[in-house]
Amino acid sequence: MINLLSRRAKTLHLATANYCWFMDPSKALCLKLAGAKGGTKPMAGMCDSSRCPQATHHPCHRPVWASSAQSNKVFIASIGRGQKAEKARLQGELERELRVLAEIDAAGGALAVV
Repeated sequence: MINLLSRRAKTLHLATANYCWFMDPSKALCLKLAGAKGGTKPMAGMCDSSRCPQATHHPCHRPVWASSAQSNKVFIASIGRGQKAEKARLQGELERELRVLAEIDAAGGALAVV
């Protein structure tokens, strides 16, 4: 494991909600979203790890995703009928968060409920 990490040290970027394996800048969603061509490192502020092919999620990231999903559930429940667009946007975010949680649980063998 040490040998693998030492070879990948320049490509691995640790974040609160994911690990970014920045091996191919042309596949980095953050650079595409920012319109940055020729980037040499990821743009953490533009990260959408639920959609980026170079991001991975692990059990240590689960609390961040679970907390965000719970917050979105509360916000969705408090949105009035007239705010359909906002409700739809938050529902989409919640669905992505729940998908990531399910993937973390499946990979880690955890049985957790949000």
